[in-house]
Parts: sequence; structure tokens; C-alpha cells
Amino acid sequence: MLRSIIASLFILLIACHGTASWADSPISFADYMNEWNEKRDLATKNLLEAEQALKEGDKKLSCIYQRKAGANGIEATQALIKAMKSNGSTDGIENFEAGLNKWKELRDFC
Repeated sequence: MLRSIIASLFILLIACHGTASWADSPISFADYMNEWNEKRDLATKNLLEAEQALKEGDKKLSCIYQRKAGANGIEATQALIKAMKSNGSTDGIENFEAGLNKWKELRDFC
């Protein structure tokens, strides 16, 4: 279960990576995109750490990293949704909101 959630979130992170090119619009949009990039990178780092700890048999440490990844992923996705709305784009927001629920599920799984 945990591996499938992690895989889903990696796919979401990769799929959303290209959206950072919108950053030449209004300042608030750029700020949201900067937050998206920063928090997405932290979430990815923490997911990798959680996976490594789990491989090493340290479930407690894995859970700590998983919760951090979930929190960062939630913040990243919220920033991306705000960026899209501030840019006047609502196409695909429901997919990001579904991703937001996955991040919450990952954070609360432990």
C-alpha cells in the first residue's frame, strides 16, 4: 500500500514538473510557483528518505520522513493550485486536488 502511494505521488510530481514555466506572469503567481518548486523538492527528498529507511527496516524513521513528505506535498500542491487560479487557469485543478488528498493520506498513514 505504501509503495503504491509513493509511486502515485512520484508520478504526480513528475507530471506537474513542467508547470514551472508559467513563472513569468504576475508576482503572486511567481511566488506560488517558487513555493511549489521548493516544497515539491522537499517532498521528493523526504519520500526517498522514507523509502530508504523502510528498506533498512526502520519503520519509525520511515514514518517520520513520510509525514514530512506528506506535509511538504500538501503545501506544494496547495501552492500549485493557487498559482493556477491566480493565472486564471482551472483546467486540471481537480487532478491536483485529488493529488492533495493522496498527500494527506500519505501523511496520515503512519
